[in-house]
Amino acid sequence: MKAKVRTFRYLWHLLRDVISVPTVKYAVAYVAALLCLGTLGYWTLEGRSPVDAFYTTVLILTGVGCANPPTTPAGEIFTVGLLAVGLGALIHIISRVFAALLRGDVLLRIKESDAMARIERMRDHVVICGYGKKGREIARNLGEHGFEVVVVDKDPEKCDRAFRDGHLAVQGDVTSEETLLKAGVERAQAVALVTDSDETNVFACVLVRDLNPDAWIVAAARSKTGARTLLRAGADEVVRVYEAAGIVIANRLMDPLSFLVTVRHPLEDTFREFREIIRHGGIVVDVRYHIPSLPEPLVKDLWVEDESDVKRRLEMHEDSETREALERLHRMSDDVHSHRIIVRREEDKEKIVEALRRLVPDGVDMTHKEVLKEVFGVEA
Repeated sequence: MKAKVRTFRYLWHLLRDVISVPTVKYAVAYVAALLCLGTLGYWTLEGRSPVDAFYTTVLILTGVGCANPPTTPAGEIFTVGLLAVGLGALIHIISRVFAALLRGDVLLRIKESDAMARIERMRDHVVICGYGKKGREIARNLGEHGFEVVVVDKDPEKCDRAFRDGHLAVQGDVTSEETLLKAGVERAQAVALVTDSDETNVFACVLVRDLNPDAWIVAAARSKTGARTLLRAGADEVVRVYEAAGIVIANRLMDPLSFLVTVRHPLEDTFREFREIIRHGGIVVDVRYHIPSLPEPLVKDLWVEDESDVKRRLEMHEDSETREALERLHRMSDDVHSHRIIVRREEDKEKIVEALRRLVPDGVDMTHKEVLKEVFGVEA
């Protein structure tokens, strides 16, 4: 019984969605108007009952013919006019429906109807609001890792592109609560807001947070103001698009001037080490703890470039929980760790290595496996 109910609901939603296409809606309205006109005409001019008048209209318009033809001159003239209007309307409707099929409007509605049935059964999926370049890359990456994705975009061409890319899509305004509910945002585990407008992302963020207080919301922002507003609106993470791209490109440019240095010293010597590195023109990018029982080092981003960064790290160490966690890492790694360092000039690398000479067990640019083998005598 439940299967029959689901089938009926699916067919009903499919019919409703197809009729919602403007061209189909126009065609249905046109046919309904002709039926009403014909029924009224035969009822008035021929004195027939409403049912018989409607029946006669249907037979005339479909070309089947009428077993009970009009009996009055007015009825005959009306029939000729009805046939002419009906034939013209039929040609016009067929041409418009065919054009809609070529544009993909009807097929998109059918796809959306099928998507609605599937979305209703989804839980813990990811909703992506906006299917431009950013949204498409996000959806592709999530799809490759097995996540279920639902795309929301008001552009039918982008929704059709999402379907062709293998994702479910809902056409509509991301600032509409009805559209977000269609995408199942209240059951989603995460939402990405990546439209091309900060204002749209902010408004959508407020709606998403209201519909799903537990969702993890990540938003894209073009400006600092947009980023601050998105955080106030309830976003958990905000990525400033141009800033992020600039950081990635800058890091790629600095890669040839970076190197790894492996040191062994207690936690108390950390800041003296930092000062030696920045004094000789280096930037500390990260720290990598080499723990013998792990196949890979534990990596923590740092970015220590000047004295203000050193002081900020000192303040963090004053927190008892932070210091306790760092002491535990130093014990587990026996004080052995590496730093990725960026230098502005090639000669600065030699100066830094020389300054840290007594702290370097076996040299620079050592892999985790090499550190475990050379320092701990362990084969990874």
